[in-house]
Amino acid sequence: MNLDASRPPLALVVTTEVLLGVLSLVGLGAIALLPGVSASVADSLPEYANLRGPLLALAIAFTFLGLVALAMVALLVQRIYGETVLEQRSVMWVDVLVGTLVCAAALIVAGFVVISNGQAGSPFLALIQVMACLGLVALACITLVLRSLLKSAIAMATELEEVV
Repeated sequence: MNLDASRPPLALVVTTEVLLGVLSLVGLGAIALLPGVSASVADSLPEYANLRGPLLALAIAFTFLGLVALAMVALLVQRIYGETVLEQRSVMWVDVLVGTLVCAAALIVAGFVVISNGQAGSPFLALIQVMACLGLVALACITLVLRSLLKSAIAMATELEEVV
């Protein structure tokens, strides 16, 4: 049996890791720029200046969760390439990924509440928030299905090792 056939090509792994790294740098840059941008928006829209603090905190938290998700995906890609994905530790990384998706959906709901209480939203913005929340919940559900597949594969690999 050729084990290298199941391993992704090194070029694909490197490209994926580089892209995840670039996205992480963009996320860190966004966290650095968000306070200045929010101050500028608060100056240009003084009627909504009281929303600056809560929305800035939500935006930074949402971006941070994105960075955590990128890190978990990068770890899983590396484990797949290193052929160590069929270990219980991989399930933990997937659990962290599911947790970040659920927390991100909760932050969107919190943002909806903050914007609604500040009477700053529009029906289109509410629609965008609902769609983003549903998308994150769907991703969490898909990830949970794939998690069960991973757990099944781990159990089969363990059983095979016992037989051999």
